[in-house]
Amino acid sequence: MIAQSAKILGSAPLANVPFFAVALVSSLAIAAMTGSRAAQFQKVVSLPLWLLTAGIMSAGMIIGSSYLIPRLGIGVYFVLLVSGQILAGMVFGYFGLFGVPASPLTLGKALGAVMVIAGVYLVTFR
Repeated sequence: MIAQSAKILGSAPLANVPFFAVALVSSLAIAAMTGSRAAQFQKVVSLPLWLLTAGIMSAGMIIGSSYLIPRLGIGVYFVLLVSGQILAGMVFGYFGLFGVPASPLTLGKALGAVMVIAGVYLVTFR
């Protein structure tokens, strides 16, 4: 949908703006409908700045998708996206990045990574 918006607007970054505006309004509405959130809203300013980089990463992913989907196709894009998340999760877990506990690389995880890469190859290059 963002790719189609980018096509209509002629700009991938601009297509991201209405997406995040609707996401913000929706998130605020859901938070308000699920109970009193005044105390939680006040805590937002105490979030460490590094946690807010998730918004930057999300914007980059959405802008990237609006650029890549028309060029790669939606199937290949999602295979690359999910496999990248799986492999990144393994790396983040191994090094204990972003506040997650470190977890050792096991033979099963290594074989799983090889299978993910093989799956990407099969889907992408047939």
